[in-house]
Amino acid sequence: MDERRQSKRLPLSIPVRVYGRTPDDKPFRQVTTTHEVSAHGGLLPLAPRVKRGQTVLLVNSITEEERECKVVYVGGKNGATRKVGLQFKDLRGDFWHVFAPLVSSKAEAGD
Repeated sequence: MDERRQSKRLPLSIPVRVYGRTPDDKPFRQVTTTHEVSAHGGLLPLAPRVKRGQTVLLVNSITEEERECKVVYVGGKNGATRKVGLQFKDLRGDFWHVFAPLVSSKAEAGD
């Protein structure tokens, strides 16, 4: 499973807000904290129901930066929340402000 990771995950707690709609089209906003982050997204607990493939808006509560994300993983329920994996729809800049630039000679070569 780790071989499929696009980038290394770091176990960081970063406060975020998540905006979206449940599968039955009810809007939600949740304040939460990441469990892990990577250059391509993050893993966080989320109480509202979401499904793989849907789009949510993620806001970094420290910087107030916003990024559209795709839900790529929905884990089993643990109490009132589920672990949800989010992937950025675009990779402009370092959303978390903890990673080196994403562009490298390997990435430019298409690897």
